[in-house]
This record gives sequence, structure tokens and C-alpha cells, in this order.
Amino acid sequence: MSAGVGKSPFSKLETLSAPHIRPARFEDYDDIAHLASAHSLKTLPQDDWRSMWLDNPLWPRLGNDWQIGWVLETTTSEIVGSVLNVPSLYRFRGRELICGNGRSWATASEYRGYALWLMEEYFNQPGVDLFINTTVGPMAARLIDRLSARIPQGDWATGSTWVTGYVEFARQRLRLRHVPLADLLAYPAGGVLWLKHAIRKKPLPNFPRAVFVESAECFDSRFDAFWDELVRQNPDKLMGERNCRALSWHFAIPMRTSRLWILTASRNRQLRAYCILVRTGDGRQVDFVDYQTIEPDIDFLPGLLHAALRRCAKEGVYILRNLGRGVPKMRVLDDCAPYRNELSNWRFFYRAADPDLDAELRAARFWDPSVYDGDASFK
Repeated sequence: MSAGVGKSPFSKLETLSAPHIRPARFEDYDDIAHLASAHSLKTLPQDDWRSMWLDNPLWPRLGNDWQIGWVLETTTSEIVGSVLNVPSLYRFRGRELICGNGRSWATASEYRGYALWLMEEYFNQPGVDLFINTTVGPMAARLIDRLSARIPQGDWATGSTWVTGYVEFARQRLRLRHVPLADLLAYPAGGVLWLKHAIRKKPLPNFPRAVFVESAECFDSRFDAFWDELVRQNPDKLMGERNCRALSWHFAIPMRTSRLWILTASRNRQLRAYCILVRTGDGRQVDFVDYQTIEPDIDFLPGLLHAALRRCAKEGVYILRNLGRGVPKMRVLDDCAPYRNELSNWRFFYRAADPDLDAELRAARFWDPSVYDGDASFK
């Protein structure tokens, strides 16, 4: 949940009329987008924004009762605060859990004192089993940390990076530091980085020769069979729905804009593992989103990473990033990525409506987290 709350003092509330809170409506898009922009939060184009709910596989089931979010509205009908609420389906121990994924929590500076009111509505909504927030920004982290718990598996205040275009990587870093002649200096600086990496790099492990790695253009029926097997093998893992329909909805925007990479690992023409990446920014960066396998005794990740890094170099992508470290099945990426970056705050939080489930999920063994969770890969 990205969030922006202003910095003005609480004393300003004394001169303001109290806003009222109401459910958000699709017609509020312009005002919500304006508020988010004022707090440097990214907002999807209107059609894509609406599709988070209207194209959601859960919408026919939940749409009549589901609140897309809540807004704070003044007596002059100005929206001065908002939080969005996107549904998703999780599986755990044979149960279906309805998850409310928070997004774009923002409050106008002078109404900062009312920001928690939005969170009270979000966390107290009926019919929701689980709350997951995976884009919590620095301004919101302290508050969300008090209202929910950190996802207990992995380190979600760090990340790993591969550089696949050294000159461009150097250019961006020099520009960020306002170094004069950055474009010219990028060439020798990139060469130094390449040499340093060549000397120190840890190669990816070999992967089985019988495995065939290729790109897929979309999610087809193979992913339904794969998901059924994944659930069967992992009844005690909390996992977001990953059948064909759910994946196609979740990644509809990058798929339509040709920014989605689906890499599959097959053996004997059977899908055994896959990973998903999304090109971001100007298209020259790619984020690692998810890796799943139904053969836990064989690590397919090195082969998939080989293919991803080759594609980065071929298509002019200069950096591959992975948010989070310490998830066991991602150990190869953690060990072999040449760079580690520290984030400004912890990003992944959860809360369960049932206190017993909430306490149970504090154990790391029940989790298999990735950027697929929450709204972290709605791009």
C-alpha cells in the first residue's frame, strides 16, 4: 500500500470543518488520482484503474457488496483523503480466504489527523479474512506497523540487483548524483563496473539438461493444471490464487502493453516451473515478480534466470531487480545477484480478521511471499 500523508501540524484541524467518510465510487477517479499525484503516488489510467475491480475474477461474486475504497469528503464535496481496496483470493489449508489489498492511502496535509479514520474503515470492513499491503511507503510504514504485522518470511526492506547494461547503469547513477558530463563519463565508468563484476561475479549453478526454458505470450490451460498441483503439494502454505484467470487479470496491464515476461521451464512437454517479470519505468528496467515450481527437489530458478538475463541484454534492459531477500526458494538469486540494495522501510505487511488465523500466520513456515502478493505488481 503506497501512502502519502502530509506534514502540517495537527493544530490546523481546529480551523477546518471535519470531513465525513463515505465509500469510494468509480466516479471519484479524477479526485482520487489528483490527490495521489499530489503525494507522488502513481495512479493507473482510468480504464486500467477500473479494471482492478470490474475485470477481477472475484467481482461477479463480491461486486454487489464490495467497497472499492473509502474517501474523506469535505462539506464542499472536496475529496481530501482516500484508500483503495482491491479484492483477491488466497488458499490456506483447504480454505478460501478473501483478501483486501490496500492501495493509494493518501490524505491532504491539513487533514492528516483524519488519516487513521480511513484505516479503521479498511481494517473493519465485513466479509474480509485477510489484509495484505505490499507497497507501504516511508510515510505510512510506522502507522501500518502498528496496525498490522510484518510478513514473517523474507527481508522486505532489502533487494537484489543484476546489471545487464553497464554503460546505461553508470549513466543513470552519474545523472542521479548530478555529475557533469555524465553521458561521456558513463563509458569508462561502465567499463570499470563490468570489469569489477567479471572478477567478482558468482556464476549461476547449472540446471538439468532435459529442461526446456522458453517464453510464453499468455497464461494458458497449463497454468490451471500447474496451480491445482501447486495447491495439492502445499496445503499449509498461504498462497494467492494463480490459475489462468487470476494471472491474466493480475497482469492484464503489462501484458497489453508488451511489458510482461513469462518464462516457463518444461520437461517432457509438461510445465514444471515458471517465473514472471515486468518491465517498468521507461522499459529499460525489469522487476522479478514471481517464481513457482511443482518440483521442489529440483531448482529451476538458475535456468529461468539465465533466460531472463539474456533477454535483458538482448532487449536493452540494463537492470534486473528483485524486491526482498531471504525467501528459501529464491536463495540462488540472493546468492548470485552481484548487488544488494537497502530500502528506506519494510514494505510487506499483513493482518487477519480472525485472531487465531492472525496468530498462526506469524510463523514463517506458512508463507511463500513474492511481489505477486498485494498490489506490488499492479503496474
